[in-house]
Amino acid sequence: MLIHMTIVLYVFCTPLRADTVEEYTAKALLTLNLARYTEWPQTAFSGHNRQVNLCLLSDDFILQAFSKINNKPVGDKILSVRKINGLKELENCHLLYISASIGAFEQIAEASYRYHVLTIGEADDFLELGGMVYLEMSGSKINLHINPSTTQKAGVQISARVLKLAAIYTP
Repeated sequence: MLIHMTIVLYVFCTPLRADTVEEYTAKALLTLNLARYTEWPQTAFSGHNRQVNLCLLSDDFILQAFSKINNKPVGDKILSVRKINGLKELENCHLLYISASIGAFEQIAEASYRYHVLTIGEADDFLELGGMVYLEMSGSKINLHINPSTTQKAGVQISARVLKLAAIYTP
């Protein structure tokens, strides 16, 4: 576990250039660690499902960067990264990464609570619109912001270790 937390801290401290492969590779690593430090209700996993599904509402550039974490271990499960095209596919996701260019997030937020999906976004108003984790680019660093009230609505629990590293959003 110490190795994983080191990676999270490394991501926060590594200088990045905006909109580059390095930025999205760092965001992918941070997302992987969020998956490792998040608990979902048992109902979020059907039967003997050994996958944690990370879905992307993004372009192919972001998919390419996130593909580097595909098939990585998350506890006793394996992370599966896939791009989705809309709300109809959300029920098969455990995490949803939403790029800043995606609009109409309010409908996605409501569905994410129902399906126990941890939402991660990069739009400035992401938390205000019901998102759970906001990855803010600040100069060359990524700042982590978490909205505990929306994670609670979704029935997902982020580890206190991660919460200590994040700015906590309160509406």
